[in-house]
Amino acid sequence: MKIQFVLGHELPFPPAKGGGVNSLLDGLTVTLAKAGHEVVAYSPCVENRPDEEVIQGVRHIRLRGAARSPNNLLNFLKGIPYALHVAFKMEKGDVVSCHMLHGFFYTWWRKSKIVTHTIHRDPKLFLKLFSKMDRIYAGTDSIVNEAKVILPEMASLFKVIYNCVDFSYYTSPTPLPSRLEVVFLFVGRFSRDKGLDILIKAFCQAAKKNQKIRLKTLGPMTAEGGADEGLIAEMEDIVQREGLKERVEFCPPVFTRSEIDAAIRDSEVVCLPSVGGETLNMSVIESMRVGRALLISDLPANAPLCKHSETGLFAKCESVQDWEAKILEIAEDRKRMDLMGRNIYAYGYNKFSSGQIAEEYIADFSALSI
Repeated sequence: MKIQFVLGHELPFPPAKGGGVNSLLDGLTVTLAKAGHEVVAYSPCVENRPDEEVIQGVRHIRLRGAARSPNNLLNFLKGIPYALHVAFKMEKGDVVSCHMLHGFFYTWWRKSKIVTHTIHRDPKLFLKLFSKMDRIYAGTDSIVNEAKVILPEMASLFKVIYNCVDFSYYTSPTPLPSRLEVVFLFVGRFSRDKGLDILIKAFCQAAKKNQKIRLKTLGPMTAEGGADEGLIAEMEDIVQREGLKERVEFCPPVFTRSEIDAAIRDSEVVCLPSVGGETLNMSVIESMRVGRALLISDLPANAPLCKHSETGLFAKCESVQDWEAKILEIAEDRKRMDLMGRNIYAYGYNKFSSGQIAEEYIADFSALSI
């Protein structure tokens, strides 16, 4: 089967500096290529990389893109030249898999029998433009349910296929560090929709009752990187007032897989306090390969990520009081944390590995082609 992936106009591919969608697609495209499919990926030009090359069996075609704009309408307009260039450059094939704002263009200029779109954020009425797609995927059940409410006339198009990561080089969970303290880690943008204010306030309360816990955040801390600089200043003030500067660390992002994995290995618990805007968080799925207990909000989009008490704990979304209680509970028993970490590795491997998810895509593409 010849499958062509179209990425947005903003970020390089394969990803050079993270990015959840591009990290997801990197593992998926390589897995499909290894399975014997012809895989082509269209993405923006990037400095010091050729416009066409083959990496791990995936043929990359790069075209002039554009920098991301924080204004959604302006960002859409800036991406039109790239999207049209892709349309003219696109080869004939079996499937076009779109991961960008302009995917509906390719239902007008069909080069493949099957054209699909994947929702990577909360569904909006904008999806009405995608009504001629053969399938619209989402990475978690709650997003599909929400999309069906917004656009019931398109309900038959929506399908859940979970986000995925490549487990190829992760043969077993990593043992916990040998120490008494417990490090809670958040990886992602420093913003309110990620619930950082909830996590930090709850941690400050819990830290008064447990002297062995620490908190570390790792991710963009500038407006350019998508962070809320006002929130950072506000949280730094709270940490300073509570006298916890030695136990709360706000760190800028790292971009290599080895650096991110090292940070996860140097933690006991991975946190996701999101209050909105999630599909299926890639940072959490990536952490499963290392094997760390989870502490995440009970946001509906997060439901597939954790089995409560078995692979981690859910805390009530936006509840500082419940987050404090869950921080104290999970930090209490190191053996339980270790068991949760081993369980989450197996859970992630069986549910979110790129091999498993690639098979689901191929089965659906085959059904749609009949």
